[in-house]
Amino acid sequence: MKLRLATRGSALAWTQSGLVADALRALGHEVELVRITTHGDVSDAPLASLGGAGVFVGAVRAAVSAGDADLAVHSFKDLPTAPAEGLVLAAVPAREDVADALCARDGLALDQLPAGARVGTGSPRRAAQLLARRSDLEVLAIRGNVETRLRRAGTDLDAVVLAAAGLNRLGLGGAITERLSPDAFLPAPAQGALAVECRSDAPAQLRAALASLDHTPTRLAALAEREVLARLEAGCAAPVAAYATVGDGRLRLTASVVALDGSRQVRASGEGAADEADALALGARVAAELLAAGAADLADLGASRPTPLAGRRILVPERAPSGTREALVAAGAEVTVAAFTGYEDLGTTAFAEALAERWDWLVVTSPHTPAVLAGADLADRLAGTRVAAVGAATAAALDASGIAVDLVAEPGGGAALVAAFPDGPGRVLLPGAEAPSAEPSAGLAAKVWTVRSVPVYRTVALPLPEDVLARWPQFDALVVTAGSVARAAVDAAGVPGPAVVAIGDPSAAVARSLGLDVAAVAARPDASGLVDAVLTALTPREL
Repeated sequence: MKLRLATRGSALAWTQSGLVADALRALGHEVELVRITTHGDVSDAPLASLGGAGVFVGAVRAAVSAGDADLAVHSFKDLPTAPAEGLVLAAVPAREDVADALCARDGLALDQLPAGARVGTGSPRRAAQLLARRSDLEVLAIRGNVETRLRRAGTDLDAVVLAAAGLNRLGLGGAITERLSPDAFLPAPAQGALAVECRSDAPAQLRAALASLDHTPTRLAALAEREVLARLEAGCAAPVAAYATVGDGRLRLTASVVALDGSRQVRASGEGAADEADALALGARVAAELLAAGAADLADLGASRPTPLAGRRILVPERAPSGTREALVAAGAEVTVAAFTGYEDLGTTAFAEALAERWDWLVVTSPHTPAVLAGADLADRLAGTRVAAVGAATAAALDASGIAVDLVAEPGGGAALVAAFPDGPGRVLLPGAEAPSAEPSAGLAAKVWTVRSVPVYRTVALPLPEDVLARWPQFDALVVTAGSVARAAVDAAGVPGPAVVAIGDPSAAVARSLGLDVAAVAARPDASGLVDAVLTALTPREL
């Protein structure tokens, strides 16, 4: 069985994925690693400002969801706690060392660092615990791969704190000057563990192969730890720590929340049976004890905030930006997901003829386009042509097709592409929908690019499910991610319909032209922008 394994391209991610690939090869499977570039890999911004470690996994998950890869391997601590629709946690292999590790100049331990020593870490959790133990330290936020961060110890920093697991997997364990005991310096939930995901409709043979890699004690410990994070609604960048162990048929868990300045912290512990149901129950119980002890006073925890969309019914297109449904549910909404549109491929004849000419850029705006162009031998015909992708999912689809992407416009949308694109002059080839949005062509033309759009698919309306049609008047809001979604909704269910929250001005204009009431327009074409717009539309404001 030949398998395509999606992974980030960092040395650590590649090594971790290689471990899983080797285990599958030992079972007789052929495995190809598919390199995916994520927004977290190309941004130098602090991890917390990017929305937490989940920034690393969206594009990798998109490659699996789109069918461009069969499975993905993640650092389990990097996964958002909300499940990804259409994906399942197929395996949790045996855990590496769970501890954090100090890597300091001159072989120093934490208590041996001089007063005012400069210590680097990208984790608010580590920073908070460092200050709780040594308030005199100067803790600095740093980014970069493991090797880059490690090199800073002894140069501009006195020490850095990294995960022992990553160092060990890269063969860099010799740089550790002190292993910080996980019983005292609690690790991140699921630190040291890997998560293997595949589609929920994956073939039984693949599911069975991945299940053979699962290590039950690691799975139970990681699930209990992550349930603390989920129940606190803290996010991956919050100063929340958890450590679970399995022994003698029992699962034991300790968790903490620490103020960012290290001045205060609360801890809670418990134990339960070593099975999945009890692991989740134990995590929930420990989280409740943390909240009762005042954890919400120390960190921004969603569990302590009101749910502003409680009781609101939101209708969301199937291809909404990743995380939209989960974020709306977290805000208390009842979310219904429906497929409004599909694709009808138009073939590649016109595109192949255009590709015979010279182009400075190939711009791809949809994850569906690479699938249509799969037989066009693009990788061999793009010599000298740079490639731009709109959004992480499109970049992942191109990467899986063997096409190197030179520019990724984040978070997506034509406006983001135009903003990121260099000034012309030059020639741009833009394969895509038969009736594309005016952006990005108009914006690129304004930057002195000559743009030629070539249709390779058309968007077609799909019949809405009967239960959606029956509830149409009851929805409080309809999320419109494209003009085609608005047209499909009106064709199927009519007007006036729910209030519309549109992903951008072009979508809003189409919705208005059809007689729909546009209550808000998202400032950003991603999940956070849409959720903010829904809140604007549906949350009462004080006068």
